[in-house]
Amino acid sequence: MTPVLRARGVSVEVGGRRVLDGVDLDLSAGELLALVGPNGAGKSTLLSVLAGDRAPVEGSVELDGATLDAWPVAERARRRSVLTQSNEVSFPFAVHDVVRMGRAPWRRHPEAARDDAAVAEAMAAGEVEAFAERPVTALSGGERARTAFARSFAQECAIALLDEPTASLDIRHQHRVLARTRERVDAGGAAVVVLHDLGLAAAYADRIALLDGGRVVAAGPPREVLDPALLTRVYRHPIDVIDGPRGTLLVVVAPSLALPPEPGERIA
Repeated sequence: MTPVLRARGVSVEVGGRRVLDGVDLDLSAGELLALVGPNGAGKSTLLSVLAGDRAPVEGSVELDGATLDAWPVAERARRRSVLTQSNEVSFPFAVHDVVRMGRAPWRRHPEAARDDAAVAEAMAAGEVEAFAERPVTALSGGERARTAFARSFAQECAIALLDEPTASLDIRHQHRVLARTRERVDAGGAAVVVLHDLGLAAAYADRIALLDGGRVVAAGPPREVLDPALLTRVYRHPIDVIDGPRGTLLVVVAPSLALPPEPGERIA
């Protein structure tokens, strides 16, 4: 199957430091790909390169077989949606107006006829209807995150790029965001999702790419990538993976208090 998004040899430097180094990655239609790894591994940077928001110093990214710079910005916005970690809205727009902003790329296109329906479906997906009239500046962090997800969902792009969409959410809404994304993927879309929760990655992703030090150290189905020895080495923390109910994988992390001190570490 021809990838809808393909990265080859992507490298990025920030402040003279290489934060991505020769990354290759493919995304196919009908696939949800999770990017996981410790802080500073390069996950968000890679997502921004895939989105076309950051140019690599080496390598290239193709969207539907054409390099990203060959796509006009407006057309790119109709092909892929991007949900970043930072979704601050400085002005007190009502929540329903913020969600409707996701329809901007379709203005003056036949798809604009779906604006009202798309906004209603997106508000239901993010469960933001109860505070639709409230100013976004008056929301809690989790409510803002759900509003930002709803705005991205309303864009109705074939490819969704989401950077830590579950970070501020409670358990119900973590699963709701990923379940709604999964439904879009199963209907023929595609998604790349940056996650810190390995259990969520195991539950919703078709493939997982594990990054460390700016490189992809493993990529494949969850059962292949979520190897306890590999995870323990990459995260520098004891991690176990066991079979859960109904074919699920459970990621078990040892409490810090249970860890032996590192050599030379002083104990208070």
